[in-house]
Amino acid sequence: MVLIVVLAVMAGFEREVKSRLLGFSPHIELRKEGVIVTTRDGGMIAGTLSERSPSAISLRLDGGMETPIAIRTEEIISIAKTPLLIREWGSLQERVETVAEVTESYAQLRDFTILEKSDRFAPIEFRAIDTSNEQQVAALGELILDGGSADMGFDERAVVAESTAKNFDISVGDRILLHSARNLQQMADSWKITDKELVAKEHADLFDQARRDLVQKMVLKEGNEVFDWEFLAGLADAIDGLQAGKIRPSEQEILNAILIILHEGTRNEESSTYVLEAGSLKRILDQLDLLEQMDREVEDGRLLRGLREVALPRELEVVGIFRTSQHVMHPAVFVPLATGQELKNMEGGVEAIGVRVTDPYRLEEVQALLEKELGPSWSVRSWQDQNRAWVDLIARERMMMYFALSFIVLVSAFCIMAVIFTITIMKKQEIGVMKALGATPFQVIRVFTFQGSIVGLIGALLGVGLGLLVVRFRDPIYQMLKGVGFDVFPQEFHGIDGLPAHVNMQEVATVGIGASILCVIAALIPAFLTSRRDPARCLRNY
Repeated sequence: MVLIVVLAVMAGFEREVKSRLLGFSPHIELRKEGVIVTTRDGGMIAGTLSERSPSAISLRLDGGMETPIAIRTEEIISIAKTPLLIREWGSLQERVETVAEVTESYAQLRDFTILEKSDRFAPIEFRAIDTSNEQQVAALGELILDGGSADMGFDERAVVAESTAKNFDISVGDRILLHSARNLQQMADSWKITDKELVAKEHADLFDQARRDLVQKMVLKEGNEVFDWEFLAGLADAIDGLQAGKIRPSEQEILNAILIILHEGTRNEESSTYVLEAGSLKRILDQLDLLEQMDREVEDGRLLRGLREVALPRELEVVGIFRTSQHVMHPAVFVPLATGQELKNMEGGVEAIGVRVTDPYRLEEVQALLEKELGPSWSVRSWQDQNRAWVDLIARERMMMYFALSFIVLVSAFCIMAVIFTITIMKKQEIGVMKALGATPFQVIRVFTFQGSIVGLIGALLGVGLGLLVVRFRDPIYQMLKGVGFDVFPQEFHGIDGLPAHVNMQEVATVGIGASILCVIAALIPAFLTSRRDPARCLRNY
């Protein structure tokens, strides 16, 4: 009985958690992966994997020619994978949905952000879904608690996880703020820039020398201004080097203006000179004057004011709260796809395609078909692959529980063995009479084995019946135990209200038949020992 009840509860818990996981996770996730190949000559080649064999790989270069290039395996030091943005995901969905057993596909996007509610902040994971996909919204809707909805439409709406709602005291109808991680990076960079000195002061020696050299080395020729080529090339490289660091946008505009003026000229290869039109020197010096006249406080204030629009969080209305479990990773917030693209700065693209299939528990064949259809540059991972540690943990827990509780059946078999031993001792005289009258050892074994088998069979039937009865009325029993302060399945830990259970009749039959067989074996051992006794000694010993 105990074994059946525990296995049913474990199976119910597993099914409940999996149903919640599959409610918001795709059965299969498709990601496009690029590769960066490092060769023995020190080169690095980026592209997408077109074909791979033991002797060579074929790469399609990013933004390059359509024909793949081949690289021999012995020339390769390492191959690093990197995710790529998926822009043509509409046409990709059409290809994916032609594969057998695939019921639908949809765009997917996830990232981390900062959630703000009532002046409380916390980093969370959000997931963006295509709200125009009715099946995806319906799958999420099955997890929505009473009073909410999964219909986010294309507006500024969100669906929040149950655990997140409890932590932040969020209810349906409340408004939350999501701060983009992209915005936070820009804010951090801006604050670092304000800690730096103005470029004109930090590199005063460079600009003073450049100003003197420009005036001294300029030669008027045929109405144009002529400079030494190496001098101007060095000046342009120095300005490029300044732009490589983090500087204020206004300073960068001035440096860009100087570079534009320098690039407007023409180079004379024969005389190693560079010719600019008349007035170019004055324009450059005017820009240098503007750079030196900048006020740090004014420029920093302009920089920080410019962040106001960038750093504004997205305000979303909570339209629903979905059930979660502590045992699997889950996003804290669902948002429409357009909102997610804006938060992650991926307008027009997505990072993955989610696929739902007919049977989410048999995915190997579908994965093979998708890999064949899409090619080696695509990663095809099932929900089991992404949650492998959790799936393996649940399987091991059930196996260990099965193994531990099987000792209860084994102890019962030993009890039956002890009972049969006791009976054989009490029935020594009758055994002696049977053997004296010509009973064979097999007949003696059959008598006691049959008796033990009857006891085992009745016990197995009662155990199975009582186990199924307890599972059937588990909720009243569970509420009664909670009433006396004994909560065997705390909702705060498992995230599941009530006691889930699922009866697998194959497991029930296995337990019942296994218990009956053990009882037969337990009765057979004392019966076999009894059949070997001497009848004369049995008759003399009362």
